[in-house]
Amino acid sequence: MTNDELMSKTISSLRFPLTVMVVMGHFNFVNNDRGFGIHGVMYGQHMPDYLKWLINYPGMTLVTMGVPLFFMIAGYLFFFGKTFNVEVYKKKLKNRFHSLFIPYVMWNTIAILLIAIRFLPVFKDIMPGIDEVKVNLTLSGILNTYFDSFHNTALFIYPYETLKTTVMPIDAPLWFVRDLMTAVILSPLLYWLVKKLKSWAIVLWGLLAYVISPVVAPNGTYLGMVLDACFFFSWGGYYSINKKNLIVEMRKLKWVPYIYLPLSFLDTYLYNNNMLVHYGSIPLGAITAIIFMSYLLEKGKVKENKLLSESSFFVFCMHMTIMWEMGKLVFMLLHLGDDPLTLLLFFFGIVTLTILVCLGTYVILNRYVPKFCRLLTGGR
Repeated sequence: MTNDELMSKTISSLRFPLTVMVVMGHFNFVNNDRGFGIHGVMYGQHMPDYLKWLINYPGMTLVTMGVPLFFMIAGYLFFFGKTFNVEVYKKKLKNRFHSLFIPYVMWNTIAILLIAIRFLPVFKDIMPGIDEVKVNLTLSGILNTYFDSFHNTALFIYPYETLKTTVMPIDAPLWFVRDLMTAVILSPLLYWLVKKLKSWAIVLWGLLAYVISPVVAPNGTYLGMVLDACFFFSWGGYYSINKKNLIVEMRKLKWVPYIYLPLSFLDTYLYNNNMLVHYGSIPLGAITAIIFMSYLLEKGKVKENKLLSESSFFVFCMHMTIMWEMGKLVFMLLHLGDDPLTLLLFFFGIVTLTILVCLGTYVILNRYVPKFCRLLTGGR
């Protein structure tokens, strides 16, 4: 297997496990003891620490490498191939309009419709508080739903305090797509900085994202999220711009996994609250994932699965639109309680069920309405 073939297979094979980590992170109801809420009752707030760790390690720590690594891969692929110039930039903008913008609008619209369905009378007994949600049918409210849906200025205004520490569209995971589109628009600047400053451009974006931004724009503002995207996008792009193979370069850092693994355990123990440990572990985790996957493929321990790779974006976009409500339905149908072991199995069970439902939906749509499926996946 050539280095280029290994690079292609590694990137393809990373997509699905990284997506699984993201799903785990979005269903982590024991992080900071927030619990799993049904009709005002919170379950899982007092689980033993060792059981919390089994959920928090994949669902709070490992997950933090997922989206950054997606940004890195996107940057590497964006600048891969032809020398970057105005014509190439225009062509790539056109391609990303189809692969990013159209799916972004479609999936967020689907999320709006799925929430709107809850206002039907038949669901009032299942969702007794739905009448307290107000609908803001203003232009700004509609637009905010596609950009920042969690500050109670969007289409749906909730009677309780919503998540205010980050800026996300109504289909929350798609903040990644939104910020990736921003990085694509800024790509001429990112390219110019890499050409002028070489690897120091990556250091610059890292300082802006992890040192300057937390001081100037704290609490997960949009600026901080974009700087984070530019850091990883430029980092991946650096290798393509300088005609370097991503896998070969990452493997030169073979000492990183030995630092990342104990650091990730410490990050979980500290609940991601030590910023030096937390932010330091994220890039190390991205490097570790690339190294591990490339060696597993090279040694024949794992094989590239095209279905899982091709469906990853679909699973990424769909899972949050169904996961929590499906979890509530399963919880009530099975009459589950607050037993810690039951909740541990419930966590992994809902994550698995969500992924299977998303995969099944993808297979059905891809078979019977392939054109629609291609729109949802951006032609992936």
